[in-house]
Amino acid sequence: MPIPNLCRNSGLLLLAGALAAPAAAQRPDTTGPGLTLQAAVASAREQNPDMQAQRNDVRTTRAGMRAARADFLPSANAGASVGYTASGVQRYGAQSFGESPDYYSSSWNVGLQYDLSGTKLLQPRIARAQHQAAESRIAGYEWSLTTQVGQQYLSVLQAGERVAQAQREVERTAEHERLARAKLEVGSGTPLDVRRAQVDRGRADAALVQQQNSYGTELLRLGRLMGADLPFETRLTSRFELFEPTWNAEELVAEAIQANPALAATRANSGAARTQVRAARSQYLPSMNLNVGLVGSVYSAGDISPLVNSQLAQLEGAFAACNENNVIRQNAGLPPQNCAGLNAADPVVRRAVRRGFEQANPSFPFGYERQPLQASLSFSLPLFDGLARERRVEEARVQASDAELAVRGQEQTLRADVRAALLNAQTAYRSAQLERQVADNAAEELRLTRERFRLGSANSVEITDAQTRLAEAERAVIDAVYAYHKSLAALEALVGRPLR
Repeated sequence: MPIPNLCRNSGLLLLAGALAAPAAAQRPDTTGPGLTLQAAVASAREQNPDMQAQRNDVRTTRAGMRAARADFLPSANAGASVGYTASGVQRYGAQSFGESPDYYSSSWNVGLQYDLSGTKLLQPRIARAQHQAAESRIAGYEWSLTTQVGQQYLSVLQAGERVAQAQREVERTAEHERLARAKLEVGSGTPLDVRRAQVDRGRADAALVQQQNSYGTELLRLGRLMGADLPFETRLTSRFELFEPTWNAEELVAEAIQANPALAATRANSGAARTQVRAARSQYLPSMNLNVGLVGSVYSAGDISPLVNSQLAQLEGAFAACNENNVIRQNAGLPPQNCAGLNAADPVVRRAVRRGFEQANPSFPFGYERQPLQASLSFSLPLFDGLARERRVEEARVQASDAELAVRGQEQTLRADVRAALLNAQTAYRSAQLERQVADNAAEELRLTRERFRLGSANSVEITDAQTRLAEAERAVIDAVYAYHKSLAALEALVGRPLR
């Protein structure tokens, strides 16, 4: 990471060099795959499962928009059916109509229906508002994911620099151990100095192992956000400048009010809620319904014998009546009527009756007879439905009011959060500068203590204390620098755009 020239001695220059190459001691071979922040964000946008699930909502709202437009077209339907009625005596109440044969039936129908109402007229606008709200919500989630990736990228860099700092601590304790052994060999040191140096070395080794584990954990978390498996040798190549945040708070607030994705999503939800109010009011408008249909059907007897027998029985009665009428006519001197066609006992008459039923009985299942075209047009004006419409309108108004209040509340919260985030960034910048001065003094203190130890005027306890203070100061510098970068990332998340 490039560092401003605030170092005043070799100790701070060493620390700045370590911050410029995080985790280099942990991974001496820099041949692993490089990863920039931009590549990490792009991977998260394309592969993060939660992001992909959010985008699926847009497919639903697009389908809703298409359905709302297609709803202005008439609906068409076609159908067919078959049926069977067993033979038997048909009755209607106390009346009996004689025995009927079994019947087979089939039919088809084709129809068009068109409905028009105030709700349908507003449905495309409602669907479009819902689609815009979904897109705004997804944009807000995508920006939130981008800021999460940026924060985690910084966390991995911070963990890498802590590994490098732990490695430097191992090297310092090893150097002190070698110096203690050399003094013991020439008789100017003690075994206690060597043991203390070995204890310090062991603690440094343990701290290095823990920091390496923390680095691996943070790298895994970054990979999870990216939706990818990152190898342990991955090199994070993006670097971040440490600079003083001199933005004006009010300008940032105004920009955040216009560009914050979460606020934009809330505004889109408010617009959709206002559209729902108009849709609820449309229930007071009349509606129209148009139906046009064609029907064809066939009703075929399975056995025409009962029908033939019923017809012959009627002919027998008519034949007897005709003969009686002829007797009367004969007594009156009138010519008789021809009753031969009514003689049910005549085989010719019986064959004629059966032939007539055979010709009149349609073939099953496709002997359709088309019915006349049917069309109807109706209008409906709702007058009173138990105040259900009024309740729905009031509910829509309440939801719209709640959505507007949510926008106002989020704007107020955003104003306070932006100001607080800017103050945090400014404080973190000053803290990083102060921590570097402390690290500068700690590095100089360790150098002077080592010189005194070589000359025999300092003991190993002083060396240990100086090393501990330098290690703490180095870790504090790392934490302060990345606290600054993370606070700046939090400010960018609120403003809705990068600030560096």
